[in-house]
Amino acid sequence: MTDGPELSAARNQLLATLRDHIDQNGLSAVNRMVDQLLAVPERPMRAHLLAERLPRYDTHLCLLLLRTILNRSAMRDPRAREVLLDLTRARPIARLLGYQRSRQLYELAHQRDQGAVAQLFLSTLTESSQNVSSEFLARENTKLPDESLGWRKRLARGNDRLKLDRLLFDRNPTVIAMLLKNPRLIERDVVKIAAMRPTNPACLLEVFQSEKWIKRYRVKVALACNPYSPLDIAMACVPHLMLPRLQYLARNRTVHQRVRETAEDLIRRRHEGFSDEQDPIHLVGSSGTIVREIDGGEMELELDFEQITRELEDWMAV
Repeated sequence: MTDGPELSAARNQLLATLRDHIDQNGLSAVNRMVDQLLAVPERPMRAHLLAERLPRYDTHLCLLLLRTILNRSAMRDPRAREVLLDLTRARPIARLLGYQRSRQLYELAHQRDQGAVAQLFLSTLTESSQNVSSEFLARENTKLPDESLGWRKRLARGNDRLKLDRLLFDRNPTVIAMLLKNPRLIERDVVKIAAMRPTNPACLLEVFQSEKWIKRYRVKVALACNPYSPLDIAMACVPHLMLPRLQYLARNRTVHQRVRETAEDLIRRRHEGFSDEQDPIHLVGSSGTIVREIDGGEMELELDFEQITRELEDWMAV
């Protein structure tokens, strides 16, 4: 049975009304969701919450959630910046959401000119400003050329300061991972690893994933400014930088163009006092999720427009 013109118009009007309702309530709902997420102080629990909730959210709601976190990070909200690090450390976030959903989000972000969100879906080592050759990676440690990988791993757990200094130049990410856990390492050592150039990008990933060292401001600065940093890592570190560092990064022609553009955008936002309310994102699409307040509490209400459309078609067919 085909729809008559009046029934078809009524169905479209009803769906448009539902979408308008989500447009009006989406931003405030997402802000409450982000507040709930940021209220979780423990990083493992917060990461678990992200992993549990993000795959359940509608594509447009997920985009709005990610954009809100990025915007709050841009305005130097320390909790939002921590969540941004959590998201990026999923390496990549596409693994968390699945290929189909990630592709939809990536395309939707590009359609809405939200490049910062799109960058969250880059794979682990696919893009950086500078690349390294296989010959470079094959020479794993020119400071200890005669030591085997197994012996260098052992040295990385040791207390010989001279050996540790030479291991800072190692190009094997497993050695670097062990070295970062050595209690004899100090911040200056880790900054040296993060700022090393040329270097193996996988080693920079180990620094980024270190629970202890990624909290240090100078480490994040080194990763953001290193042209060998994978792009998503650099992009996750940029919102943490103070204004003088952002200004330096915006002029730095060795880093990826997207990193420079992000630094310029953050400088502009901080000068203008950017807020989410000035740049709202509307939820428009096939489905969405809103949050309503009921009797002083919050309740998540999921609206699936595809399901509603099917039910309307079935209703009109009777």
